[in-house]
Amino acid sequence: MAHLFPTGQGNIIGNPIEPVIKLTANPRTAGDMIEHIDYDCSAILRGEMTLDESGDNLIGMLIRTCEGRLTSQEVLGHQEFVLTKLYESA
Repeated sequence: MAHLFPTGQGNIIGNPIEPVIKLTANPRTAGDMIEHIDYDCSAILRGEMTLDESGDNLIGMLIRTCEGRLTSQEVLGHQEFVLTKLYESA
C-alpha cells in the first residue's frame, strides 16, 4: 500500500503507516524541492512525455515502492499527516 500525493507547492507531508509518493507537475517545485519530490511529471507539460508514458513510469515507481523502495518521505523521516477537512473553516 502507498499513498500518491500530488503537490504543486511541494508540501512536506508524510504518513506514519504508509509510504507517501509525492509527485508534481510544477517544474519550479520539482527543482526547488528535489529532495522532497519522488516523481516529477512536468515533462508532460513540456511535451517531452505523453500522459500514458508518465502514467506507466508512475505505476513502475508504485510497484518498486511496494517492493521496498524508500520514498523521499521515508528517507527524510517525515511522519506528519493531515486530516481531511470536512467543513469550511474561518
